[in-house]
Parts: sequence; C-alpha cells; structure tokens
Amino acid sequence: MFLVNLFHFIKGYVVIVVEGYYLERFINICARRQLYLWDIKKMNGYTMRLKISIKGFKRLRPIAYKTKCKVRILTKNGIPFILYRYRKRKTFLVGIFLFIALLWYMTSFIWVIEITGNENISKEEILSNLEMCGLKVGSYKMGVDIDTIQDNMMLRLNKLAWIGIEVKGTKAYVEIKERRLAPPILERHIPCNIVAAKDGVIKNLVVKSGQPVVKEGDTVTKGQLLVSGVLNSQVEGVRYVHSMGSVKARTWYEKSKEFKLIKTNRIPTGNEMKRYAITFLGKTINLYINSGIPYENYDKITYNNELRLGKDYIIPITVHCEQYKEVAVEEKSISLEQAVEEGTQTLQQEFLKEVSGEIEILNENIEHIFVDEQTILLKYTVECMEEIGIQEKIEI
Repeated sequence: MFLVNLFHFIKGYVVIVVEGYYLERFINICARRQLYLWDIKKMNGYTMRLKISIKGFKRLRPIAYKTKCKVRILTKNGIPFILYRYRKRKTFLVGIFLFIALLWYMTSFIWVIEITGNENISKEEILSNLEMCGLKVGSYKMGVDIDTIQDNMMLRLNKLAWIGIEVKGTKAYVEIKERRLAPPILERHIPCNIVAAKDGVIKNLVVKSGQPVVKEGDTVTKGQLLVSGVLNSQVEGVRYVHSMGSVKARTWYEKSKEFKLIKTNRIPTGNEMKRYAITFLGKTINLYINSGIPYENYDKITYNNELRLGKDYIIPITVHCEQYKEVAVEEKSISLEQAVEEGTQTLQQEFLKEVSGEIEILNENIEHIFVDEQTILLKYTVECMEEIGIQEKIEI
C-alpha cells in the first residue's frame, strides 16, 4: 500500500468532488474508458469525493458533460504540483532533490538487525559474532554475502542448529534454531555413586545397580552418599559399578518477605509535559533546554518512533518522546487478611519460578509476624516430594 501511495505521489493526483444525480453512471463510464479512480467516498445521495491522476482528470470533461455532473478540485497533491509551486525557488528544489538522494543513499545500508528464535544464546553474543562474520548495523547491503555469513556463524557458534538471514529494505532478519544439548549423563561403563542434590528425608528408594547406604526415613544432607558404586565381596573383592536408581525425598523450602498494611494508589491529576529528542547514527540531540520535572510525583512514559519508508525501510533517525504525567499519591489502609492473602500469592509465584524439575507439593504453611504497626513479615513454608539423587563419578 505504501508503494502504491508513493507512486501516486510521484506522478501527482487531485482530490475532486463530483456532484450530480448520475454518480453510478459517471463511475461506470470512467471504468469503461480505463480511468483509474480510488478512495471513492459517497458524501450523500448526489455528492462523492475521490482521487484521480492528473492525466485522468484531463479526460473527465466529456464524461461530466455526458452525465450532467459537476466536478471541482479540492486539493492538488504530488511532486509535479510541488515543483510547479516552487519553480522559481531553485535552492529549495535543489534541497528537495538532495534530501531524496540522501534518503535513497541511506536505504543502501542495513540499519536494523532483528533476531528471533534465541532462548539460551543472548542477543549480544549473536550480534557480536555476526559483526565478526561481516554483518552489523551500518553494513552496505551489496557487500553482505549471506551464504558466507551463515556458514561462518555455524562454525563459530556450536550452540546453533540452524541460522537463516534475510535482508529486506534496511532490515536484516536473523532467525536461528538452537541446538538442544543432551543433559550430562554418565555413560554406563563409567563407575559412579548416587549422592543427594539437597537436604531431605528419604521417602522412596529404588536401587537398580549399586549398594544403598541409606534407607527410607533417613534424614540426608546435600552431597551425602545415597547409593555406593563401590562393591566389596569376599569372593570377587572390590568392584566398581555404575549406580542406577531413584531416590525420592521430602524436602522443605522457606521464603519470607515484608509486606505493608498500606496500599498506595496513584491517581492522575491531568497535568502532563513532554520532552523530545532525536537520535541520528547513535548521537542524541535534545530538543529541550530545561531538564527539570515540575512534578513531585509522576509517571513516565517513553515513546520511540523510527523514521520509516514502509515496513522494511528504516532510516537511522529516531524521535524520542518522554511524557510525564503528574499523579496524586494516596495511601489506603488494608486489612491484615487482605495483606496476608496478597502476600501469599506473591510468595507462591516467586517459589514456582525458582524451582525446577518435577516437584509435588505436599503441604503449604504461612505465618505472619508484625514488624511494626504498618508492616508484617510473611514466612512461607512448602513441603515437597521430589527426586534428589544425582550421579557422581568415582575417581579410581
């Protein structure tokens, strides 16, 4: 759509109003005579507004006469009209052509690199390796060899399973797929013990290979030996085996955090101010003099607008807008029950984010202590069932 509008702007067009009782016939005749009309909007039963090219407008007179319609021009748009309007101001016209030439020149470079598909590999690491392979912000598009860069990236980063690079306009789209590395599991021929990964009380012990040194109901600590891979018999002597088995234990987690019995509400007052700045090729120019904020309490919202010529053509000029909205801060007391309920939900969410692997929650307990009149300390305790056995190589 952008390219179509740009084409019409370059060629020039007029916005016209057509009045009459035979508007449908007017449009049909234009279509038969291959006159292109667009953005047709019916204003009422006998008036419509539309756009037409300069060349097409010159052919409207006989059609208007035939359909008994009146045609009048609302606006004239496009480069031909601009050039005619400023035909005597040569310096202005030269400036326009230089600006267009500069824009055209800047679209010959890559100004944005968009990376998708990365989870464990940081964006900074990918950008750093891309730069070493010949792709960076500011690279000349004609000098970028995509196939070579992709091959070099696969050699440099063994974490990559696949990488695809596509250049559209001034943007480089980099899509990657990460290699799924197998978890570090000791091979069957390597002798090993099973030790505790964390503190707990043994609930279930199943040994497929090795000698158990604990039993159900025993309390163990992190790093303690659970299943030994060293077997000693009077017949065969000392043997080293690859211990295998499952050790499930009851474990406990504890989290504590302070919460206020006062909730703060931020109410907009309607007063606001804006500050603007422009960034060009990494350099920022502030468009304001006074850097102070006249409000004691405020919310800050930042907008960044890139100069674009369509979706894929981005010019390295960014307009920054910082909006400051004044707020009135009001404090409202909440009940102890509400504070405990909201605090418990917060601690539960934090706990679930921290734990990993399969875990079964057996019991939860929450306690509170008053720190002062407006603050409580919540103590959240969780009893779980989980696998705590991990393999540890035996150094012989």
